[in-house]
Amino acid sequence: MKISLAENLRTYLDEKEIKELFVSLKKENKHAVLLNPNKMDDNTFISLFPNVNPHPIVKHAFLYDKNEYDLGKSIYHLLGCYYLQEPSAMVPAYLLNCNENDTVLDLCAAPGGKSIQSSFNMKNKGLIISNDLSKQRAFAIVENAERLGLGNLVITNNDFSLIHEFYANAFTKIILDAPCSGSGMFRKSQEVKDDWTYEKVLKCAEIQKTLILCAYNMLKPGGTMCYSTCSFSSDEDEDIVEYLLNNTDAELVKTDENPLFFVNKKKPYGIHLFPSVFPGEGHYICLIKKPGELSSKTVERKSYKFGDFLFEGADFNYKKLNVLRLGVKVGEVSKDVIKYDYHYAHYLNHFENEIELDKELTFKYLNGDTLNLPCKKGFVLLKYQGISLDIGKSDGSRIKNRIPSRIRNLNKVTF
Repeated sequence: MKISLAENLRTYLDEKEIKELFVSLKKENKHAVLLNPNKMDDNTFISLFPNVNPHPIVKHAFLYDKNEYDLGKSIYHLLGCYYLQEPSAMVPAYLLNCNENDTVLDLCAAPGGKSIQSSFNMKNKGLIISNDLSKQRAFAIVENAERLGLGNLVITNNDFSLIHEFYANAFTKIILDAPCSGSGMFRKSQEVKDDWTYEKVLKCAEIQKTLILCAYNMLKPGGTMCYSTCSFSSDEDEDIVEYLLNNTDAELVKTDENPLFFVNKKKPYGIHLFPSVFPGEGHYICLIKKPGELSSKTVERKSYKFGDFLFEGADFNYKKLNVLRLGVKVGEVSKDVIKYDYHYAHYLNHFENEIELDKELTFKYLNGDTLNLPCKKGFVLLKYQGISLDIGKSDGSRIKNRIPSRIRNLNKVTF
């Protein structure tokens, strides 16, 4: 017997709530942007895009109309001034509130939004292991880390169910945005909507039970975990949290009341963000704590050499991890000379030799052109409106173009 989504939701919603939810799913999906505080402040962003509205909960985040502002094509996106993210997906990391002394694991991270938001909040300090089981999806996080100039992300491609014992009690904060049936994605994807079945819900629930136990094992005593899904089904939400509570010593962390949050009266574990109430696509969020007194220390940074490449990142035991990017990629070392990387350029705010480019020269550089521009010899940090663009190489009269070929997409960039 097939069970529809409406029938599935009757386990904890009344008919009025279900109707309002289904009506909202026929409306247009919402768009939001999260500012990179290392590169742009609220006032500057609003001066550039005045018709945005503040996110109802998350600081330095704004709702916008994509028909008016196609922010993904803007030069400011390429410069790493912000990250585009679905509005309700911003709330889990905001509630978890990671700080610069935290050692964080984002277990199912791709495309990386919650890791990125946590990195912003941590001021590029501490450590975030941003992991995904899919290597291809994990590489998408690498591209975002480069563009945004993030230096505290270690991006990995691991199945933690096989190695979680090695990292038992290792993390002060854990983000588990579990793979799910995706009913909270219906407005964004017809394919997800067509693919939804209750059988898929039950299959995902079994995976979620395994993941939440693994994640909890890796949480330090006194540490906090955020469990979330983009599913409306309690089978994947409250039931999974209940499973953890019944099988461990886990404790719930109460979330402050808010009229935009929905709490399941039968199982008041965590909150739902419904598109009928909250300006987003839909999310379930629950904060969980492991009993005990949290012991944390300052996360030290060190240099790492892999082959001919130099990286800077957090001091941690990466022995069991398949690391795709360890912190910031400084560059290639050849005969004791560092050929600085694009990632390092976006990580830097200042360099001993730097120069400001106007719109025309920025346009040329993004097109792959050499710049006929007098400048001190050696590597030079190029900036546009004070924001790092790349590190070029000057011979005194010309600046050699070193921007990666994949960035040369001027037909898609608007100034």
